[in-house]
Amino acid sequence: MTKTFFSIALLSTALTACVSVLPEPDVPDALYKIEASVEHPGLTENILVREPEAARLIAGQGLVSERGDGGLRLVAGAEWAGPATRQIQFAMIDSFSADSDGHALAPEIGAMADYELASRIADLKLQGERATCRMLVSVIRSDDRSLLARTEIEASSTARGRSSADRAIALRAAASDCAAQASLFAIEALADAS
Repeated sequence: MTKTFFSIALLSTALTACVSVLPEPDVPDALYKIEASVEHPGLTENILVREPEAARLIAGQGLVSERGDGGLRLVAGAEWAGPATRQIQFAMIDSFSADSDGHALAPEIGAMADYELASRIADLKLQGERATCRMLVSVIRSDDRSLLARTEIEASSTARGRSSADRAIALRAAASDCAAQASLFAIEALADAS
């Protein structure tokens, strides 16, 4: 019994020592949220807004910066408040005016709609003080999965300074502008289809 007790005490001391050498997780100085920058009226049909597809590095919570040699790195001290793709999805949904005849919906609520807004984020990054968002946007008929309209949109914003906060604010502005352009494109595509 004494031998077992001694073994347990020695093992717990060893585990405590291992845990104490683990590095502390980095806590960002600030979290940034991508939000709708405008509300567009005139949505005539219900539309499901899918979460954009994106490369893993872009889709997460880190803000991406490209160095002069093409290498990518995360911006220190700043992160998105949630996955960037999810935030852009809800910024697109919020960019449609609630007073329109049609409604923009997230697919997970289980509602049916005749159309879907699908997208892929090609770029969401900083290059120095310049923030760029580039998306491929498609409006699809839900019944036969045919493509109604497709376009590429791009937005950019310049940071006021070199700090991580200034650069994060510029990237947030570019992403919000992309979301607004995507919703406007969907409104125009559906208006042309009717």
